[in-house]
Parts: sequence; structure tokens; C-alpha cells
Amino acid sequence: MSDECDPVAPAADADDPTRWLHRLRNELNTVSMACAAAEAVLDAGSADKAQTNLRRAQAACARAAALLAQAPPRG
Repeated sequence: MSDECDPVAPAADADDPTRWLHRLRNELNTVSMACAAAEAVLDAGSADKAQTNLRRAQAACARAAALLAQAPPRG
């Protein structure tokens, strides 16, 4: 899961819009899956596991924001 990766590689994808978009999509998928998992474990009564998944979603949001700040130039 992408939440195990450290922060976004600085400008590494600035020259490769396809790779940049792929990484952005991965982060958004991580957010979606982590939120769904948080909801499921909350329904099962596990607030601790829900918090873990919410932290995972927050980290992915931060990585997505960093990627957006490094968006490749549009041409």
C-alpha cells in the first residue's frame, strides 16, 4: 500500500506526466480504500482500527497534495 512509501519524491515525475498521474491516482485510491476500511471496522466496533485507517487516509491526502504541488507542466 502506498502509505508505506515516504513522502513524494521531489520533482522526480515532473518530466513524466504519465508516472505523475499514476502516483496521484494511487494516492487517491489509498484514501478511498482506507476510508472504506475505517467505515467497515467502525461498523464492527473497532475504533482503534478505524483510527489507523483514518491516519492512512490522511497521509495519502498529504502525499496527493505534495504531488499536486509538483504537477508537471501542461503542454
